Amino acid sequence: MKQACPLTQSNRRLSQILLKFTLLLAVSLGIVSGILQVWTDLRQEKDAVQHSANEFLKSVAPSAASAAYNFHDDAAERVADGLFTQRAITDVTIINEGAQMVARSRNVMRTLPTLGAATRADPVSITEPLLSPADATGNTVIGSISITVDRSVVPPAIVNRMLNYFVLAALKNTLLGLLLVALVYGVLARHIINLVEATGRWSPEDGALKLARPPRMLANTELQLLGERIQELTASAAGKIRQAETSRRKAEKSNSALTQKSENLSKAIEVQNRELQRKNAKLKHMAERDALTGLCNRRSFDRYAQEVLAHAADQDLELSVVLLDVDHFKAYNDFYGHQAGDECLQKVASALKSCASLHNAFAARFGGEEFVLLIASADNAAKIALVKAIHQHIQSAAIAHERSEVANVITVSVGCASNAEVPITEKWSLDRLLTAADEALYEAKRKGRNRSQFSTIEMQNRVKQARAARRQLLDAVQNAEFEPFFQPQFDGQTGSVTGVEVLARWVRSDGSIIEPEAFIATASDSGFITTIDAIILDKVTALIKTAVREGIELPRLSINLQKESLLAPNYVRSVVALAEDHRVPLAVELLETALLDETSDEIAFQLDLLRDAHIELEIDDFGTGHTSLISLMAIKPSRLKIAKELVVPMLDSTDHHKLTMSVIDLGRTLGIEVLAEGVETAALAEMLIRNGCVLHQGYYYAKPMAGREFLTFIDENAQRAKAHVA
Repeated sequence: MKQACPLTQSNRRLSQILLKFTLLLAVSLGIVSGILQVWTDLRQEKDAVQHSANEFLKSVAPSAASAAYNFHDDAAERVADGLFTQRAITDVTIINEGAQMVARSRNVMRTLPTLGAATRADPVSITEPLLSPADATGNTVIGSISITVDRSVVPPAIVNRMLNYFVLAALKNTLLGLLLVALVYGVLARHIINLVEATGRWSPEDGALKLARPPRMLANTELQLLGERIQELTASAAGKIRQAETSRRKAEKSNSALTQKSENLSKAIEVQNRELQRKNAKLKHMAERDALTGLCNRRSFDRYAQEVLAHAADQDLELSVVLLDVDHFKAYNDFYGHQAGDECLQKVASALKSCASLHNAFAARFGGEEFVLLIASADNAAKIALVKAIHQHIQSAAIAHERSEVANVITVSVGCASNAEVPITEKWSLDRLLTAADEALYEAKRKGRNRSQFSTIEMQNRVKQARAARRQLLDAVQNAEFEPFFQPQFDGQTGSVTGVEVLARWVRSDGSIIEPEAFIATASDSGFITTIDAIILDKVTALIKTAVREGIELPRLSINLQKESLLAPNYVRSVVALAEDHRVPLAVELLETALLDETSDEIAFQLDLLRDAHIELEIDDFGTGHTSLISLMAIKPSRLKIAKELVVPMLDSTDHHKLTMSVIDLGRTLGIEVLAEGVETAALAEMLIRNGCVLHQGYYYAKPMAGREFLTFIDENAQRAKAHVA
């Protein structure tokens, strides 16, 4: 028989347990409730921070769209600065037509101590589309503005409030625990001690346990029911123990069977794991391969190239990237169909596989009809051999191409760049190597395709200079730095002004004046021609209004019309509106080299609009193109302007004299006025007059003038004419 423990010792141990448990429970509840409340408040505050940033982003999106639409980097930067006024915003990115205008980041001061996942940095990205300001419907997306918001950067006052609540909750529950101990210990603990001592003396041989009734305060409570239940349990304990022993033996037998089943299951799982590994390996292979050609894809190439580049950087080795593009593939695809196009790419890929294996190169499909090869530890001879092999393998494939402009079979243009030919600061950058190879590929295409081009420092510098020129030209367009200059045209016999040609000049902020020959090619490549023409037209319109206000009668204005502007309906309508609103005689000069013999239905329609508005058509630089008589009769111009390249050498060159006379005779035959450009001397003017060309334009008569100077010239010329008549 077990001996009961002394009552005083039991009482003391129970009081300690109750005190510790109750206090621990109270404090724990206080901490848990405080944490829950703090977590709830923190989540609400994070949502509030995100909502505030989202609304702020929407409010500045129109400004960002305006900056993107106008390619205004400074305005975009100011938008980013405005967004950073919100302390929770850490990153700002503005994308314009796929190009990155602004990408800025900053570190923000935390307001929460790092106590766990809920208080760590909680960045959230928010993106807002940029809608074109020029689209009244608001449906044209030209880019996007994105921000990253750290939702953990909440106001410090909120943090203080949460900490205060947490401390108060813990203190409150601690006091409540002490009160509970004081109230229930005297009754509850003593009766429980009696139950413990009685059950401690009981053994299964004693049968049912005899217990004293609980105090009146605890009568008919769970403690009384507990005592009764203990009596019932002790009565049946012996039988239960016997039943338990029987169950134990049965369990041992069942465990043996389960062990065997578990071993069988483990073997089955092992078989399934091996099958899963095999399938995963197959999926990994598919993820790294181009489904059409079987070559590695762009993702696989990037990973491999980065590894090779890192190794090359450690060993200071040379490596080269070769980009190639199938020439005129779109024409091939359109003519033969997409299935044939796919087969063509497969044949090209097969040729590249053979070439790569022979020259120890890594080949991949870069996208579309573009492929890329990487050759490591390659000297100049190895690069040349690889590029020659590429052309030979493609030529050997003999893929027929009836729509190619360079051969009757598929050909490729190749650009190659080595890390030895890029600046030392960018030597180990994969993006820089790919960019240099792409520049070389573009140069190969520009030179006529079906050829190879190796990147050089000089080529890269030219590209940088071209980009800088485009950047300067973009700034000039945004700042409307283009001004109309006016060169009068004269009747060589009477000396009277018969018209004036409107010329575009780039007047830079430093006062220097740049003529079109220096920027027209860059403007055309960059798509700025129509915008520049619109700027000139607006300023011509302003000058016409000034002339009307000052009572100055203007002669016929001849406006140069580039092909891009002629194909822009809005610009043509602006020219028509200028002629109709101000009743000023207008003509448009069409470049022979750019327009004639390419009179599409669209161009013919635009020319008809000009004729219907009584705007005359002139052919500029006539004699420098290859216009047919049929095309000339289709255009029906009112005037041919003989190019100065024919006129200036007339005095010294019999051939140029004959060609100029032929143009004069052609104009006389077709009933078209003929004007000679580049009349620089009196002798040249007299020769032209003797040969039947009396309309002249050139420095002998007047140089191009700015707007105010031109108005003064026209006004003074008119006054002299009136005085001469009087």
